[in-house]
Amino acid sequence: MTSVPANAASLIGFGVIVLTVLLALLGAVQYAYQSFRTTMIAGLALGIWLGAQSALVFSGRLTSLPLQGLPFFFVPILVIWTALALSPIGRRLAASIPLTALVGFQAFRLPLELVLHSWFRQGTIPETMTWSGQNWDIISGIIALVCAPFAGRWPLAARFANIVGFALLLNVMRVAVMSSPVPFGWNIQPSLQLAFHLPYSLIGPVCVGGALFGHIVLTRALWSGRK
Repeated sequence: MTSVPANAASLIGFGVIVLTVLLALLGAVQYAYQSFRTTMIAGLALGIWLGAQSALVFSGRLTSLPLQGLPFFFVPILVIWTALALSPIGRRLAASIPLTALVGFQAFRLPLELVLHSWFRQGTIPETMTWSGQNWDIISGIIALVCAPFAGRWPLAARFANIVGFALLLNVMRVAVMSSPVPFGWNIQPSLQLAFHLPYSLIGPVCVGGALFGHIVLTRALWSGRK
């Protein structure tokens, strides 16, 4: 599928965000386990998965699968990150990482939305994927920045940020699916084609998946009664 490529500046910004999210996730593993070996294993596993998915995207075979291959792109993201967050790994992170850090992690969604708005102006993605359309995820990043300093003292701030952020994340998923070239999607031009091109496709497994993982881990931390 053809798409309008974004300019170099926005791609560099996107790359910095992706790298920051990955380093934050690995940093959380290191903090929770205090083991460089464990962190390296986690990084290797993450690299293998991202590499395999990127290879599928780069090969162009994704679009030959049913529904343009989007279920094969999105479903593993949701399943893998949810399973990890509900696993003993997620429990260890929920018990170890400060609430301030768990809330503040979601702040990456603020600059990400700025990049998405830039991509819309360049014609790379549809308007529906920005705050001028139906994606209001920038609010999640702002709330995370505002609530993070107070999350450790007042867990209610963490709960508020978690509920709002998770609701907006679900909305992003809805908008992304409906903006994609699927039979039941919206009739818009251009359709959302980030999943079919590198490096844009990394927004799914890293940014969307990372945000989902972070919300589930934060939920486990709050349910455990941690302060």
